[in-house]
Amino acid sequence: MRLLYFIFWFGLGFSFRLFFRRIKAVRPNKFRFGRTIFVSNHPSAFLDPLLIASARKPVVYFMTRSDVFNWFTKPLFWLSQMIPIYRARDGGDSREKNKKVFKKATQTLAKNRCLLIFGEGMTDDVFERRLKPIKKGAIRIGFTALEDLNWSLEIKVQGLGINYTNPGVLRSDVLIAAAEPIVLNQYKESYLENPSRVIAELNRELEKRMQQQITHLYTDDQISLHENVMMLNRKGMHVNCYNDKISLENRWRYSQRLATFIQEEELKQAPLFSAIKNEIDQYLEQLQRKGLSESELYWYAIEENWRLKIFLKCLMQLPLFILGLIPVGIPYFFVKRFVEKKMKRRVFWSSTKMGMLLVIIPLISIALMMIGDLYIDLAFWIWLIIFLSMNVLALGYYLFMKNLKLLLKSLRWNAQSLVTIVKSREQLLQKLTLFDF
Repeated sequence: MRLLYFIFWFGLGFSFRLFFRRIKAVRPNKFRFGRTIFVSNHPSAFLDPLLIASARKPVVYFMTRSDVFNWFTKPLFWLSQMIPIYRARDGGDSREKNKKVFKKATQTLAKNRCLLIFGEGMTDDVFERRLKPIKKGAIRIGFTALEDLNWSLEIKVQGLGINYTNPGVLRSDVLIAAAEPIVLNQYKESYLENPSRVIAELNRELEKRMQQQITHLYTDDQISLHENVMMLNRKGMHVNCYNDKISLENRWRYSQRLATFIQEEELKQAPLFSAIKNEIDQYLEQLQRKGLSESELYWYAIEENWRLKIFLKCLMQLPLFILGLIPVGIPYFFVKRFVEKKMKRRVFWSSTKMGMLLVIIPLISIALMMIGDLYIDLAFWIWLIIFLSMNVLALGYYLFMKNLKLLLKSLRWNAQSLVTIVKSREQLLQKLTLFDF
C-alpha cells in the first residue's frame, strides 16, 4: 500500500463515516489482496474511487483517465496507486499507449493486487439512477494478463454498484453492492477460438450483473417518476424523504423493485401512469408556490412535536457551531465559493469540497493549536484529541446551520395553514398504493 493511498485510506475512513449517515456493503469481499478487476458504475466523479478505497476491504490500483496526469500530478497519482488509461476521445494513438498500460496492469495482477475500473468511462452532470453502457476494457485487460501469464493464475472480473441517495448531500446514505465474479480462466478455450466474440459476450454479462447491483432505469420520465414515488411514500432511496425505521438495504431493494415495476408496467398501464405523473406534477407545483419542499411539508404539518425536536438538536449543536466558526466556518465559506465559481460541472462539487476541506481544516487546526500552545500548557495527547475532534466539530457546525434554517423557515407556516396541501398529499398517497410492495 503506497504512502498517499494509505493516508487516504486511513483518514477518509473516519471522514466518510461523518459525511455519510449510513454506509452499507452488500456481499463484501473478505480479502485484502487478490487478482480481481473490479468494475464499478461512476455516478459521482471524484467521490467514487475515494469511497470504494476507504469503505471496502480490497486494496486497489485505480485505472484513471490519462488526461488528468501531468508533470505535477503524476508523482502524486503514483503514490495514490493510479495507473493512466488512454481513451480514443482524448486523441493521440491511444491503442499503442494502452499496450504499455495493459503490461503494467498484468504486472499488478501478477503481484496479487486488484484493479479498479469505472466501466462507464464518464460521469453525468446530474445524478441519475441508471447504468450507462460498459466499456470492454476490463475484460480485455483480464484476458491480456492471462495470455501474458500463460494462463497460470486465476483472474476474475467483478462488477460493483455504488448506490447513493444523493452524493452531493452531506449526511446522505450510500450502499455498495458486489456482483458474482466472472472467472476468466473458465473461458480459455472459447477465447482462444474467437477472442472478440467472448470479450463482447462477457462484457454484456458483466453489464447485466452490474445493473442488478444498482437501481437501473432507462428514460428520464422513468427516473423522475421513480424518484417522486420514493419521495412521497418514504420507502426507498430518496435523500431527504425516508422512513428511518426501514434499513438502508431494504430501502435499496425497494428502489430496485420499484424500478422494475415501472419498466414493466409503464407501457401496459400507460393512461394510469400518465395520470399519476400529472397529479404528482400538480402537487409539486403547489409546494413550489408555497416555497416548500416535500420534506419540509412533512416536518411542518405531519411530524409530531417536530419543532421541539429540531430546537433540542440546535441546542446540542450550538457549542459545536460556536467552536467551529473560525476553523470550520471560514474555510468552508471560501472553499464553497471557490469550487462553485471555478468548476462548471456540479457533479464534481461535493467531492472537491470535501477533498479541499480535508486538507485545509487540519492545517488551520494545527496552526491554531500551535498558537494556543504558546499560551495554554496542555499535554500532547490532549492536543491530539482536539485535533482528531475537528471532523466532529465540522459536522456539528453543518448540522446546526441546516437545522436552524429549517426552524426559522417554519415560522412562516403552521399546520392549519397547510391543511389544503396536506389533503392533496393524502389523496395522492392513496393513488400511490399501486406502488406498495
